[in-house]
Amino acid sequence: GEIAEWLREYPELGRIRCTTFNDHRGPGVILQMIATRAATAELLGLSREVQALATESQGLVLVAGARVSGKSTLLSALVDLVNRQRAEFVITLERQIRLVHDNRAALVSQREIRGGADEALAAARSALREGPDVLVIDDLISPHMVPLILTAASEGLLVFVSMAAPSTSDAVQRFIELAAPEMRGAVQAAMAESFRGAVAQTLLKKAGGGLIAPREVLLATAPVTRVISEGQLAQLPHALESGRKHGMQSFAET
Repeated sequence: GEIAEWLREYPELGRIRCTTFNDHRGPGVILQMIATRAATAELLGLSREVQALATESQGLVLVAGARVSGKSTLLSALVDLVNRQRAEFVITLERQIRLVHDNRAALVSQREIRGGADEALAAARSALREGPDVLVIDDLISPHMVPLILTAASEGLLVFVSMAAPSTSDAVQRFIELAAPEMRGAVQAAMAESFRGAVAQTLLKKAGGGLIAPREVLLATAPVTRVISEGQLAQLPHALESGRKHGMQSFAET
């Protein structure tokens, strides 16, 4: 009789999320089909520069967007690139497993995290004890996870982190400001060393129907890392504009 949620797999049908509820009519259930095919870089039309972020040996990559912007799909495409190209151990920590990755070159372990910041932090610490090569964190909310992520990125892991932010510059700023105030100087310095790039995405309606996904790309060029290390984050949009020759682009250019 209590509200519950669970996943079930059925042969030749797929995965179904079951959620119970109670309303004025009585008890009910919602059955939701979950796609099992991971998004691909080719399907999404990711640029060469964005795809190259999945080939980094270590460091931090941010994926940003609003709540309904497709950032989880974009993150899935980057994991798919790793999965197809690298014989490594990948752990993903997700609020909800929407797209499933079959093991290809890599071993991919996907885990759903229930609860709040404390549960997310405990799951990340547990995952790191297993010695992954790549760690994926979908929807960063725990302030205590920021130094943990930067330490992992500096010690040889490639870490992908998605977060709610409207642009790449905002994502960098929010990542730093998520840390405790007394730690932000150290976080800026560590991030300047580990940052590899950020991709922000939004979804817009096309005039003829359907959706288009403009993307903003910020890469770890010398001017960008200098701005981060000095804490001059308001200058990030200018550093992005000056980095077009390196493959960076703003939403205005997409």
